[in-house]
Amino acid sequence: MQEKKQGESSPVKIKRRNLYYVLVSACALIVAAAIVLTVIFATQGAPVENPIDPGLEQPDDPNDGEDDSDVTEEPDEPSDTEVVFSVPVNDGTVATTYTFWFNSTLNRYNLHQGVDFKADAGTQVTAAYAGTVESVTDTLLEGGKVVIDHGNGLKTEYASIDVSASLKVGDSVSQGDVIGTVSAAADVMGNEYNEGSHLHFGVYENGESIDPVTYLDLDEK
Repeated sequence: MQEKKQGESSPVKIKRRNLYYVLVSACALIVAAAIVLTVIFATQGAPVENPIDPGLEQPDDPNDGEDDSDVTEEPDEPSDTEVVFSVPVNDGTVATTYTFWFNSTLNRYNLHQGVDFKADAGTQVTAAYAGTVESVTDTLLEGGKVVIDHGNGLKTEYASIDVSASLKVGDSVSQGDVIGTVSAAADVMGNEYNEGSHLHFGVYENGESIDPVTYLDLDEK
């Protein structure tokens, strides 16, 4: 029978030693996991620090300390360039407004694109607003006619008039300047002949006919 060498471990002791190492390793892992979980839970809900370096001077807030509820907006100022037409003929009465009407001369219904001011032949016709004379024409349908360009797409026309001889295309006119006189009805064999002597006053905005009362106060008449 062989004798055991001195220092040689028995199988039982080896198993016990291995088990000890396993237990120690497991405990170490548990401790490490506990530390990690503690750190995670401790950082959750922590306030986020300002990423800007606190050592840098921050600009002052101009509204800091002011109550926004007390801030009121200033009302819009009325425009200094508001367009208001003057009545282009004195001592006249409004005969036909911008409306759908029966034209007795043409014997039909149509839109009357303007305002007719009934007045005696020879009554002065004046520019309703300052501008530049765009055209001066004379036709059987409308008689003498002047178109004035006031800028920004706004134009006025004055038909059934005897145009002032001195008025030319390109002339600048001021509000109230005389541009002609009302024609005698017999001199205008046009589409409003049966209406007698009158000024036909039309207004156009960006090429479209509009109601003159947009810029003209008919309460003056």
